[in-house]
Amino acid sequence: MNKDDLIIIGVVSGKHGIKGLLKVKWFTESAEGLEKYNPIFLDDGTKYILKIRFKNKDQAICYLEGVNSSEEADLLKGKQIYAKRSVFPELKNDEYYQSDLIGCRVENNRGKFIGNVSAVFDYGSSPLLEIGQELVVFNNDNFPLVKIKEKKIISKYDFFGDIQND
Repeated sequence: MNKDDLIIIGVVSGKHGIKGLLKVKWFTESAEGLEKYNPIFLDDGTKYILKIRFKNKDQAICYLEGVNSSEEADLLKGKQIYAKRSVFPELKNDEYYQSDLIGCRVENNRGKFIGNVSAVFDYGSSPLLEIGQELVVFNNDNFPLVKIKEKKIISKYDFFGDIQND
């Protein structure tokens, strides 16, 4: 399966108990979103049906069909969980998923190339874009314009890092 056809919806943070249950950090609006987008896929393309057993703090305790032991669950720690893009709601023209930002060309407002987005990290506050060696907060102040169909992001700054911008 092509990674462009998938959207990350969570990550396995560890095992829970001895019967193969998993702790999952969800990136959907709620834990229920994990089940909503079944079947899910792991990094290696393996397809599973995910069932939420219960929530524990900010983690969903889940069962993956076919994972029945603590040892099997332990092997999945750190694996990202994906869903098919086709099962997500259709977006309006000015909307996009964070995963759509990967590969975008970043330019200043005069068209000078700054770099390409190689990753997006979202730990709950503001998402961070990895551009070259830098991690930059993704917000309207730093990036006033996103042209997702052109795979282009316009930055307010000429560069990032320790050097001061005008």
